[in-house]
Amino acid sequence: MVGQTQKYVIAVIGAGPAGIMAAIFAARSGSSVVLLEKNDKIGRKILATGNGRCNLTNNNIDICRYHGEAVTFAEPIFASFDQFETMKFFENLGVVLKKEDHGRIFPRTNQASTVVDALEHELKAQNVEIKTNFCVKKITPPSPSSPTSQNEYNSVDRGSNVDSRLHGNDKLWQIESENQTIIANRIILTTGGKAAHQFGSSGDGLFWAKNLGHTIVPIHAALVPVEVSEPWISELMGIKLAVLVKLITNEKRITSREGDLIFTHFGVSGPAVMGLAREIDPELTEGKQVMISIDLLPDLPSEKLDILIENQIRQNSKKLISNIIIGFVPKNLAPRVLTLANVRDKKAAEISKSDRKSIISVLKDFRLTVRKVRPLKEAQVTAGGIATSEIQPTLKSKIISGLYFAGEILDIDGDSGGFNLQWAWSSGKVAGENAAKE
Repeated sequence: MVGQTQKYVIAVIGAGPAGIMAAIFAARSGSSVVLLEKNDKIGRKILATGNGRCNLTNNNIDICRYHGEAVTFAEPIFASFDQFETMKFFENLGVVLKKEDHGRIFPRTNQASTVVDALEHELKAQNVEIKTNFCVKKITPPSPSSPTSQNEYNSVDRGSNVDSRLHGNDKLWQIESENQTIIANRIILTTGGKAAHQFGSSGDGLFWAKNLGHTIVPIHAALVPVEVSEPWISELMGIKLAVLVKLITNEKRITSREGDLIFTHFGVSGPAVMGLAREIDPELTEGKQVMISIDLLPDLPSEKLDILIENQIRQNSKKLISNIIIGFVPKNLAPRVLTLANVRDKKAAEISKSDRKSIISVLKDFRLTVRKVRPLKEAQVTAGGIATSEIQPTLKSKIISGLYFAGEILDIDGDSGGFNLQWAWSSGKVAGENAAKE
């Protein structure tokens, strides 16, 4: 062990949303807790959520909005601490909330810093020791021959210096940085996956979990923009629409999502398409052709759209057809619709029934060829993680004593819209309370 040594009942590694929650509820249960964070401040990923506004939960939490090899694992976790209890928790911390479209819940200030400040205040109120710039170099579990006693060292002072008789004690966890060692009865790993590593998610926790005997479901990007092959896509950069996106592989529809879509210089982004990204990567890996079909006007069935366009043509026969189309889609998108429909920009009176049907077909099935998903560093969430089959409902490891997990490090990920933060809050609360009770 190197440098100063301190002892605690519970050490939480990773001060993201799950880690902060675990630390608060472990401390509320009476344990001495240290929260370890490699960044210079806690909650950096929270500050980036919801475009800096923190979409902290969703009014419509449902297990169907989550993904993983055994997604039902999350059901009792949500039952223990649901979205309504989450909202009450934050309101009790002084965060005034508001509901927006699709059930999304935000702080009324529209500032994620409001949420982080409230959480930091509560950590301090619960006497949680916060250690930032703490880069974990090594984790040593208790010796299998000397399992940690459930009550041993539960009465230690918070953050007190360990005496010499405990150096090398094989009944406690040891967490080492370059100049400090933390000793704890139990640890909670909440280090996230590998998405958005600019906020500290480097996959360290997955490495440690594997070394401790856990199985890692292969990870890949979820909630990430998608690159397409069409060279003209940059012409549409900046256009934002509410659409229905269908994922098609080898001409077979797999799944679909509704929501906002944004055209970028490389492809498409926004919740509608990012929600499909976790399905795309495995399909590409298998060598399948992957297409995105965009319904540019999902609120208008083809038959009704045909009537509307026909009426516009009749009433504006001298207009160019492009000027008719911009009544339905943004101006910059209309020329591409006509090109894909193989219709020349001519007077509306010259548009045949066949031309009209071709235009409607493109408006309802705007096809793009997927080249790849963007890298993990641009993803909001990691798909995959520690296999939940090796985790108890209390979020305690089945593999090794005194080890708990919470948040994105587990093989559970949710849709965009506050679902992933809810998983972090719920799993963090459950892990923290149960680690303290052990």
